[in-house]
Amino acid sequence: YAVAHVLSIIGTFLVGFFIIFGGNIVLAAAAGAAGFFWPRLYVGMRKGKRLRLFENQLPDTLGMWVNGLRSGYSVLQAMEAIAQESPEPTAMEFRRVVQEMQLGVGRAEAFDHLLTRMLSDDLDLVITAVNIQQEVGGNLAEILEIISHTIRERIKLKGEIRVLTAQGRLTGYVLGGLPVVLSLFLYMVNEEYMGRLVKNRMCGWPMLCCGIGLISLGTAAIQKIVDIEI
Repeated sequence: YAVAHVLSIIGTFLVGFFIIFGGNIVLAAAAGAAGFFWPRLYVGMRKGKRLRLFENQLPDTLGMWVNGLRSGYSVLQAMEAIAQESPEPTAMEFRRVVQEMQLGVGRAEAFDHLLTRMLSDDLDLVITAVNIQQEVGGNLAEILEIISHTIRERIKLKGEIRVLTAQGRLTGYVLGGLPVVLSLFLYMVNEEYMGRLVKNRMCGWPMLCCGIGLISLGTAAIQKIVDIEI
């Protein structure tokens, strides 16, 4: 990943310098910055999408687990059924847990590895309940059924909150991205006018740094406001 990251920076810089921007060092630097941040953003988006998909599948996964336990399966056998019949990424993650347990890894440790890969509060609740049941006993199927209902309600509430805060998130994206896009556009249209800001180290650079800092703070503040924890 690190090598691919470095290559993406260099490649984006070279493409911007020689092809798109005709040797313009400032715009090529902007392209290199995009190459630096884009892999992180892309991996973060894919990771977040995968985690949300896993969390949305979790109530159905618990329902399958409960049905397996009530049918007479052991915990491991019920997890094997989940690994075989669930959609991705749930199937892959439970398959890894089953494989670790078959190789001699303890159940609690295998679940800890799962939680490390999928940082989810709902999954943490499930794993905590399973570990406690293993230590003190109890009806695991009934416990998982209650947790499944709780998670379904949380997912429903998260969806409602996401709809209500959509305008605020969009506002943050626009306020954060519009000045950058507009600055690049003006630089391409009138390089001499915008070049004074870039080439003047005494006034231009401090102003750029202050502008970028204020834009970042404003965007972060808006995203923090609309990010409601449940």
